[in-house]
Amino acid sequence: MMTKWLLVLALAGCHEKQEVTPPPPPLRPQSEPPQKTSAAAKDCEPTDPQAELKPYSFDQRSIPESTKLADQATAELKTANGGEVDRRTHEEMLTQAVQHFIDALKADPYDVKATYGLAAAYAKIGRTQCSINLLTRILQMRPHQSKHAEVEATLDRLLGRKQVLDPDFADMRGDQRFRELIKKMCEGTNDPNCVYGGQAEGRER
Repeated sequence: MMTKWLLVLALAGCHEKQEVTPPPPPLRPQSEPPQKTSAAAKDCEPTDPQAELKPYSFDQRSIPESTKLADQATAELKTANGGEVDRRTHEEMLTQAVQHFIDALKADPYDVKATYGLAAAYAKIGRTQCSINLLTRILQMRPHQSKHAEVEATLDRLLGRKQVLDPDFADMRGDQRFRELIKKMCEGTNDPNCVYGGQAEGRER
């Protein structure tokens, strides 16, 4: 009799409803935090405008290489600024231009074209102090006889003397740091067309 009851209880237990553990939720990859692009890089610290340029001997400079890289970077910057390129191409060309300008200045730190071009590229991506530092360096090269004519031609473009203003620096022209630097560039020129030094300043008021 006992054996029969044990068998009945065992069969009854087999028919009881079993709880099923739910499966774990599917694994979902976590989204990566947004990466900072080169355009959003930290701005530069101000440089001392009175500091002397570090001297480099002629043998320490690679002028042909610097010229080639500066020309390449200038073409890339022009392409980036072209209205017919899409945003991705614009950013790629701008990034390449910055790197090639930097490489040009490594080859020849006195390359005026590369210095100005890198200042323009930094102005385009909002690194205002970096741009001002490079323009200050151009101003430091002004007294050197071998660079004077090239520097003046470069400043003509920046200041709008004898030509239209360089549009690459349009977003910086309201910045007080930029305006102070422009005033230094205009000192002693007696040029009424010098930006913020004559008529242009009067038109803003």
